[in-house]
Amino acid sequence: MSGHEGGRTMVEVKDLKLSYGENQILRGVSLTVPEGGILAIIGPSGSGKSTLLRCINLLARPSAGSVRVGSEAVTFDGSKRRILPDRALAAFRSNTGMVFQHFNLFPHMTALENVMEGPVTVRKRPRAEAEAAARALLAKVGLSDKADAYPGKLSGGQKQRVAIARALAIEPSVMMFDEATSALDPELVGEVLAVIRQLSNEGMTMLIVTHEMAFARQIADRIIFMRDGLIVEEGPAQSLIDNPVEESTRSFLAHFKGAGLT
Repeated sequence: MSGHEGGRTMVEVKDLKLSYGENQILRGVSLTVPEGGILAIIGPSGSGKSTLLRCINLLARPSAGSVRVGSEAVTFDGSKRRILPDRALAAFRSNTGMVFQHFNLFPHMTALENVMEGPVTVRKRPRAEAEAAARALLAKVGLSDKADAYPGKLSGGQKQRVAIARALAIEPSVMMFDEATSALDPELVGEVLAVIRQLSNEGMTMLIVTHEMAFARQIADRIIFMRDGLIVEEGPAQSLIDNPVEESTRSFLAHFKGAGLT
């Protein structure tokens, strides 16, 4: 366990709900993540894990509840009006770096240009300054030699590492990973997990949706198990993985016992 818990609360979610018509995706989710803490979110497909991250980043609009990241808070009341003015929305989102399952890189931009894009357009950094920072981030994720490569020439693991560098480039307070390894060939998973592990060693606050149970057990401070839009169980990472209390958690984790999770 990484042992980062403590200090002020960096992420706070209260009674978050989201429905599409009659379909309830989130049914009252509450959680906190302390500064420097690492929360892993596990559960079957369709349980609301990815939607939860998208709500925290305001990429999805909850119908009720509230989200706070750092000192910025937003409350949702079910109305259709804009959540925040454009500038405030961009500022809120820049507090969180988001890494998606399918990379979402700009195919017409090199790795370096992808990483520079946020600082130049969102943070209004001078290009020379943004380029220097982007090169340092590519070095951080082990891709100094791929700065001029286009995404089409990169492996899945390399694309995902560029995506992590791009998310870090806006200097977020929180990093969120939405199944960041699930689209990768098995032999490429390790290189992405190594970067996440490096960030944990540096004290980055993180929320990680993952099916890599052994990794979650090792790196996270706490784990929440979601099912049907609810948090069914939560607790310290090792104890939840090794000794789950709820039958649905035990049943879910049983699927991973033969894949190196002990």
